[in-house]
Amino acid sequence: MRHYRFRCLVSLGILLFDGWIGFDAEGGGSGLNTVVIVNQMSSNSCELGNYYCERRQVPPQNVLPIAWPGGNVSWTNGDFQTSLLTPLLAMLSARRLTNQIDYVVLSMDIPFQTLNGSTVNSTTSALFYGLKNDTGPGSQGVANSYAASEQVFRQASPASAPGYSFLTCMITSDTVADAERLVDQGVAGDGTFPPKPVVLAKSSDTLRNVRYQEFDNAIFNTRIRGLCSLVRTNSDSPLGQTNLLGYETGVASFSISPGTFVPGAIADSMTSFGGIIFGPNGQTSLLAFINAGAAGSYGTVVEPNSNAQKFPNSQVYFYQSRGFSLAESYYQSLGLPYEGLIVCEPLAAPFAQPASGQWIGITSNAVLSGTAQLSLQFSDADSLHPLGQVDLFVDGGYFQTLTNLPPLPGNVLTLRLNGAGVTYTVPTGATLASAANDLTGLINAPAITNATGIVAFAHGDRIELHATVLSRPAPPAHFRPESLVTNLPAGRPAGFTGSSLGTAAFLSSFLVPGRKIFLASQAIPFKACSVSGTMQVGDWLQITVTKTNGTGVTVAVTNQSSAAAVSDVTSQLMALINSAPNLQGPDGVIADDFVSGVSSGAQFNLYARAAGLGPAAIMASLSGSADLTVSPATAAPLNDNLSNLQPRNHLYIVAGATNLPVTFPLDTTALTDGFHELTAVAYEGSDVRTQTRVTVPVVVRNSPLSATLTPRDLTDPAPVLGTYHIQVVANTNTVSACTLFSTGGAVATITNQATATFTLDAAGLGAGLHPFYAIVQSAGGLQYRTQTLWFRFIH
Repeated sequence: MRHYRFRCLVSLGILLFDGWIGFDAEGGGSGLNTVVIVNQMSSNSCELGNYYCERRQVPPQNVLPIAWPGGNVSWTNGDFQTSLLTPLLAMLSARRLTNQIDYVVLSMDIPFQTLNGSTVNSTTSALFYGLKNDTGPGSQGVANSYAASEQVFRQASPASAPGYSFLTCMITSDTVADAERLVDQGVAGDGTFPPKPVVLAKSSDTLRNVRYQEFDNAIFNTRIRGLCSLVRTNSDSPLGQTNLLGYETGVASFSISPGTFVPGAIADSMTSFGGIIFGPNGQTSLLAFINAGAAGSYGTVVEPNSNAQKFPNSQVYFYQSRGFSLAESYYQSLGLPYEGLIVCEPLAAPFAQPASGQWIGITSNAVLSGTAQLSLQFSDADSLHPLGQVDLFVDGGYFQTLTNLPPLPGNVLTLRLNGAGVTYTVPTGATLASAANDLTGLINAPAITNATGIVAFAHGDRIELHATVLSRPAPPAHFRPESLVTNLPAGRPAGFTGSSLGTAAFLSSFLVPGRKIFLASQAIPFKACSVSGTMQVGDWLQITVTKTNGTGVTVAVTNQSSAAAVSDVTSQLMALINSAPNLQGPDGVIADDFVSGVSSGAQFNLYARAAGLGPAAIMASLSGSADLTVSPATAAPLNDNLSNLQPRNHLYIVAGATNLPVTFPLDTTALTDGFHELTAVAYEGSDVRTQTRVTVPVVVRNSPLSATLTPRDLTDPAPVLGTYHIQVVANTNTVSACTLFSTGGAVATITNQATATFTLDAAGLGAGLHPFYAIVQSAGGLQYRTQTLWFRFIH
């Protein structure tokens, strides 16, 4: 794929190239946007939560300890509200994190089932969009409007959520070590772009294999994306597979080898009780995939009644290939998630495309006072991923937005399809999704569609283009993206897509094609067929197939047995279809996916033997004795999957700049004196919003107040079953309060002492790495934050 350069559009000041601090990259979210909930009644929960915070750089104030003395299987709605939801919402409000947190991690030994009266919900879904009911008024809100949105979560959170919504997952396993390996598998996959396959397995279990009908759409979209390979197969077991990026199946029980998956992998099975991860279970739970190396898996915690909407759509792998995080990908793939448990490392993003960044002209622990002029520089990962926004976080908390580059009003996007032109001027207040929706409407205007034979579908910031007729498949000459801007050198032809300033001050909006040409489909056309009624001796069943060249082939069977059922005769007809000499070539058909016992009859799919839109023109009709009801009863094309057969391409609307230099004034009087971390976060200018973070430690000095924090008997590492002392000494006797902070917030406060000695019970924090700092307040209202010291508690 050809790359295009976006212009450097924003210069907010003079840049000083004296030094820089390195950067860290995250997918669509980071530890800054994550709350980790630990159960203080479980040392395993605390240890795992601490490990996750260390691996994902979760700020200590983003940890919420709860006290749940019960088991890890189920609790009531009341327990959920009292022990989890109410403390969470209160914590977010008190710590001013409400608008910062998108992800919630439940760190083992927290119940995975929540009983909402007679309806069983998963605890992860209850925090995602509230507790739901199967029947009554509550049943109207079980649909997940975030599904398939391909938008920023905060802009498209589920409409039925009761005022809160979080991308919630559980991290757990049989042991702490196994759960920590799950964390490692997520973190290790970030930005690796693994060239490993995802296997979409159609099992022989007709009640559980129904997701196979979703395979073609996901395969097609990932082919256009070009970064992830999805392979469909017929299989009942993943045993013996290795180096997989994913596995989707539908079986009740299976075996799987350790090391099956590469970091960042997603794997799940459609079966009734895959989410029953602890306690009696006659089926294989999702933990089998986790223990085989998957970074995420899914299963229902109660009987879901073979409803595919309650399980991840195969599109989960396409969303992941776009760069969305694992949690975003899973929740976007779930139509009805209320019974489903997600166990995963939520921030894992193997296809996230991080940018690079650096602080300019500032050294580590530089002293700042008054209003300080600070500078930094971000550069995009590649020319298809411009940077759209930069935020400043101080000590892990959101502080301010430094710059924002949405689609600017007046920018003009142009598109040429088969000689027909479409022009779109970005209106005031447009978002990426609204611009994509508007442009989709223009493409679908009757005059344009009639001229091009192309229809469009909007999915967040992505537009999916389908060529509806073979006579106009959008040849490469008309689908060539020569450039994204219109000021081309003289004599050079304009491209398929164009972006120009229009009436705006500068160009921030861009229209990017997924491919240079429409891709032909590799899907096999099919038609669903059904037979029902009663069967007598002498009854007959027949199919007539008309090939694309007009040749007709008829295959028939007559019942010879008084004991035969409709399903028996239907099975015989399928065997004859599959052995008929005139139906064996590339213009022939094959019968498959036999299901019996449906409405006193049987169903099967009639497939073409060749892929793509052309073979869909094969016609088929069923006929039979008077006591049989058949479908299709009149000649019908093999086009039940028409949308997956049409040649396809994608367009993306992105906004931002290639290089983003930022200079801004920081009013240090808005901060406490003392030690702070300044973190600038740049966001990719698409709805994926991949983050790139750059951090620099500084010291603020606007008053004479200062203090030091010293461990009296604490070494690194130290036994977790120990009591230790930390002393804070201020340089004034007029101290009104001194508060010690660590993982989870304030540890203790001592008042009216210039020298404060804190007693620390390490077991209360749990094994793992912990920060310690203090904030000293003087009687006159001055405050000072000490330097942060880190200590690891071990078993």
